[in-house]
Amino acid sequence: MAIAFDKVLLFGDSITQYAYNQDNGFCFGPAMQNAYCRKFDVIQRGFGGYNSNHAVIMVDKIIEQETTPTSKIKLMVVFFGTNDSVVPEAVQHVPILRYKDNLRKIASSAEKAGAKIVIVGPGPYNHHQWVIGREDRAIERTTLRAREYCDAAIEVAKELNVAMVPLWYLIMADLGWKEGDPVYGLAELPAKNPLTSYLNDGLHYLGKAYRVEFNNVIAAIKETYPELDPATVTEKLPTWDKISSLDVLKAALE
Repeated sequence: MAIAFDKVLLFGDSITQYAYNQDNGFCFGPAMQNAYCRKFDVIQRGFGGYNSNHAVIMVDKIIEQETTPTSKIKLMVVFFGTNDSVVPEAVQHVPILRYKDNLRKIASSAEKAGAKIVIVGPGPYNHHQWVIGREDRAIERTTLRAREYCDAAIEVAKELNVAMVPLWYLIMADLGWKEGDPVYGLAELPAKNPLTSYLNDGLHYLGKAYRVEFNNVIAAIKETYPELDPATVTEKLPTWDKISSLDVLKAALE
């Protein structure tokens, strides 16, 4: 019989797609793989430029692909909203009510497959970094719209009683911002601000941001789904020091 590993599915847009690019330092994807090594396979399904409208069309096929008679998806980390939150005139835009309904549909698909879900809300955006070389797209995004979509994701997670990682607030808190402070990343504020050490182009993540995502995804799993806490999930096959003879390993494989 094959050694069957159940799975953690990372499902999102370019921030998930690039979550294995170690040129940017600490990476979310490898960190998740390390946390679940010998426990679950971590599957990356990130699609640059996609929004939640695309996600609801794909989700059932992706779940079907990763579900077999001997293994299934135990956990889905779902991270859409960064592209949904562009201004209504931009092609990637998804209205906020539609975005919320899409998250509900994705969560429903996960539930039908027996998977738990962590919803990740979009993080902050830094105008002055993003517009370099993209002057024609300068008005497409604002960090305040990103926060609105993060708030919407929070509302859906509370409604569905699923785990939530509100990255807009978590990244801003990590860099020292607090409610009432000027909001870093706005066009009318100085270009030099702490977000530049978290974002490589004003939108996509450097290691600091991915570390905030990883730490808080793991914390959300521990709190909401303790049975999926990587510290408590059993490793596949005995540790080397428990293999007193090769027959012990052979028995474990039967």
